[in-house]
Amino acid sequence: MEVPFKLISIEHFVSVAVCISFIVFFPRLFKDKDEAKLKTLRVSIVVLILTFQILDFYKVVYLFDDPWKTALPLHLCDFSAISIAGYLLTGNKQLFNFSFFWGIAGAGMAILTPNSVHAFPSVDYLANQYGHSLILLGISVAIIVFKERPYQRDIFVIFGWTTLMLPPLYVINYFLRAPANYWYLLEKPYGNNIMTPLPEAPFHMLYLYPIAFCVLLLVYAPYYVSDRRAPNK
Repeated sequence: MEVPFKLISIEHFVSVAVCISFIVFFPRLFKDKDEAKLKTLRVSIVVLILTFQILDFYKVVYLFDDPWKTALPLHLCDFSAISIAGYLLTGNKQLFNFSFFWGIAGAGMAILTPNSVHAFPSVDYLANQYGHSLILLGISVAIIVFKERPYQRDIFVIFGWTTLMLPPLYVINYFLRAPANYWYLLEKPYGNNIMTPLPEAPFHMLYLYPIAFCVLLLVYAPYYVSDRRAPNK
């Protein structure tokens, strides 16, 4: 019998601890390894990410019988997953930057506060933790193994690209109609969440837009603090 998900629970705490520990410590096993091992690592993560993207569509549409409109890879975490996979294959810095800012913000929040009806070990809970952990693992590998990092100017570049993506996503949502609501452009998400206090759509975007920029600043904050302290060492 499946148990309803509770944010404050031992099972969820252990799950988050395991995910974060693996994301942080597993890439360290590949520091200073030869190129053959690093290639295997890159390709393995890419295959796992892309495989999950396909299986996730199957899970939503065929296993849970939800509308296909909600299962297209157009969520912010989907873009982050594809971006980090693209970076691992090509080394493109802009792809890393996008996955860094929105992957840490989106996937990090998803692991801490899963959009799951049932608790561990339900399929939807495990899929949420596994899929978002893969995104963060790819980012962690880029930072720890390949020494990538963002810079202050990247905040504005990524926010600019994100802004340019809003109109086409709004059009896609408009033509798909409900329940499609990618990036919550047409309406706020249901239930109690951080967007609950915001005004109703479309005025919620007047607040959500600057909040998104603040999120990017928050994600970059550890690097900002570290860089400020560096000259004093």
